[in-house]
Amino acid sequence: MKWNFIISVICSLLLGYLCANFLFQSQNQSSTMFRSMTPIYFLKYSDSISKTKDHLPVHIVVKEDGKDCYYVGITTLEENAWKIQEEYKKQGIELLIVEKKVNSEEFVSELSQYDILLKSTKTKEEMNSVLSTVLSSYEEFVLNQ
Repeated sequence: MKWNFIISVICSLLLGYLCANFLFQSQNQSSTMFRSMTPIYFLKYSDSISKTKDHLPVHIVVKEDGKDCYYVGITTLEENAWKIQEEYKKQGIELLIVEKKVNSEEFVSELSQYDILLKSTKTKEEMNSVLSTVLSSYEEFVLNQ
């Protein structure tokens, strides 16, 4: 009778420890997950254009699912994404806006500063200069990790 009581107490303590450990770990994961919930908009050349990549303006090439994806810009503001898409549409280049998540808080904070600059650009040259800097930052902070 005494052994049954001791085994029950040990099992209860073990079960309580496992439940608390599970809750603690899920709390840690959810707090880091909320920090990276800022949507990031990638402007990607359509697949039909990427076959003739030699004459395209500034871009980076990222391997995704075994395919080359050509990105011309990255922004956290949807209005900037539409602005870039419209500018390239005037040139006859179709861009797709793809929403993704990025696991680099440094890049996201730097990107928000570039978004302020991008929002105030007036010419195509100014826009391409900011986009070029953003793409090089993406390569440095995210791709080279």
